[in-house]
Amino acid sequence: MIAPGRGLPAWLALLLVLAGPAAAQPQGGPLSAGGSPWLWGLALLALILALGLGWALLRLRAAAARHQLLAAQHAELREVVDRAEAKARQLDGAFAAMTDGVMVTDDALRLVGWNTRFPDYAGVPRRALRIGMPLEEVLRLQAEAGEFGLVDPEAEVARRMQILRSGRILERYTRERPDGTLLQLRRAPLPGGGFVTLYTPISPATEQNGQASGLAGEFRQEWTSRAPRLMAAAADADVLAAQDAAHALRGIAANAGWPAAAALLAEVEAAARAGDVTELRLLTNQVPLDPPDAA
Repeated sequence: MIAPGRGLPAWLALLLVLAGPAAAQPQGGPLSAGGSPWLWGLALLALILALGLGWALLRLRAAAARHQLLAAQHAELREVVDRAEAKARQLDGAFAAMTDGVMVTDDALRLVGWNTRFPDYAGVPRRALRIGMPLEEVLRLQAEAGEFGLVDPEAEVARRMQILRSGRILERYTRERPDGTLLQLRRAPLPGGGFVTLYTPISPATEQNGQASGLAGEFRQEWTSRAPRLMAAAADADVLAAQDAAHALRGIAANAGWPAAAALLAEVEAAARAGDVTELRLLTNQVPLDPPDAA
């Protein structure tokens, strides 16, 4: 009698026990000569069951591995989404805090972003604006409201769209609004196409004095133009862009006689150089979007 469990698979040991004496007959006996049909059938059934169980176990293990992989990918995706949402909230806060009107278009000259001050300075109804709105429609609303003077709206819109499509975009110019106030526009191209435009109300005295007394006015304008870039770079954790923006702003502050701002920007630049995103964002939140006082 073969003792089950000694070097044999469990299913084969069980089969031998069930078979009893018939399984222990010597060679040449009934089993070796063909044996009992029910015993051979039972052996075949046990083999099929063992193979089926093994295959099912492999499938279960593969399914568990896929589940673990999907769970890891889901967690990674959730982290990316959380970072994107945090970035969007920070950019929205920076836009809302700006005293200028801001308009952003894509490479197809469609409206993709604006802040709360833009409709007031541009002279367009708030409810008329929407994401993806062609810039041509925005210009038509302005022309019909008299923002460009006594002109034929369709002809003026066509003229301005031709200039924008040609790429001959003025980076900075001043125009008079229907109520007599002056509005300075500063426009800069974006890396992926399109551009961002800042709308800044200015006084007649500022215009007559050469944009806030020469260099002093230039320093303030450059600060207003570059500070949002620093905020966006910090929100995006782009330490190289933040370092460049902080370095430029530090130079402006030093030349304009703003020592406190220059010192703060030196710390911002150091944090960006070290790759410390947390410290970079904390320090950047202390940088004013408007030009600081000389003190």
